[in-house]
Amino acid sequence: MNKKALDSKSLHVKGILPAALVSVLGRFLIITVIFLLFFITTPSFRSYSNLIQICLAAAIYVIVSMGITHVIITGNTDLSAGSVVGLSGVVCCLLLRDYHTSILTALLGGLLIGAACGIVNGLLVTKLKLVPFIATLGTQWVFRGFVFILGDGMPVSVRDAITEGIADRFYFLGGGRLFGIPVPIYIFTVLGIILAFFLKRSVFGRNLYAVGSNRETAALSGINVDRTVMYAYMICDVMAALGGIMLAAKLVSAQTNAGQSYEFEGIFAAVIGGASLRGGEGSIFGSIIGAFIVAILRNGLNLNGVNAYWQQVILGAIIIFVVYLDIRRTSRAAVK
Repeated sequence: MNKKALDSKSLHVKGILPAALVSVLGRFLIITVIFLLFFITTPSFRSYSNLIQICLAAAIYVIVSMGITHVIITGNTDLSAGSVVGLSGVVCCLLLRDYHTSILTALLGGLLIGAACGIVNGLLVTKLKLVPFIATLGTQWVFRGFVFILGDGMPVSVRDAITEGIADRFYFLGGGRLFGIPVPIYIFTVLGIILAFFLKRSVFGRNLYAVGSNRETAALSGINVDRTVMYAYMICDVMAALGGIMLAAKLVSAQTNAGQSYEFEGIFAAVIGGASLRGGEGSIFGSIIGAFIVAILRNGLNLNGVNAYWQQVILGAIIIFVVYLDIRRTSRAAVK
């Protein structure tokens, strides 16, 4: 890649940072208002145990949304992430139950499944040139089908097939605590710092933004667009796989319906956190804020007795409104 092309990309990334910062601050204000609203009006919301439950619920959303953010930045989407959550959990538990592998081997097996799913999605989008929505909608069904096939339509429980010590160590990944803080919080915090650094400071991160902003210009600048998109899908589905493993560890079993609608939660969190469905915008910190907004809303609405179906209506209406605002904003920017 020549120096001129690299400089143009650097200038592009620098240009979006101030707007991205303003966007994140706006989302932080939103989450603060929502939190204070439930904190003041709902006594049970204020309990320490409930706040911990919010963090545990948000942890999976955070991990899935951080992965999906990479894909959205490139201007694509992944509707199969929720199925990858379920598939990786089943594979991990099957390795522990039927093959008596070590926890590390089972974890690696689940993550490799996520990487394989990402490669499949990436190939469908980059090589077969399928519309991402259609491609990942298809793989959503394919991956979920494998969940039912591998689990024979039944939950895959490992507690009775492994020793109590191994079961406790496995549970520690998804439901354990260290110094009173849930382990999943440590996991997504470390991952968030690493991913945020690479997204904003690495050549690969700059390439993601460049591809999402203008694919033709990115290709002319010497960026391998297909490879960049492929890596984005791999990161997305490896993160979804990690979320599935943590969910399975928390339950010490893999449910066949695990991860259903998590692709919606992940996209919701990423978009609420400032990622643009048109590509070229998004941040890890924003996706974390978005995931906590989802978790707080669900928890607060549950405590106030709001029907689960109405919760779907509320969350759906919110994301439609946010996407509408994003379209209006980007359209005005294009006119200027």
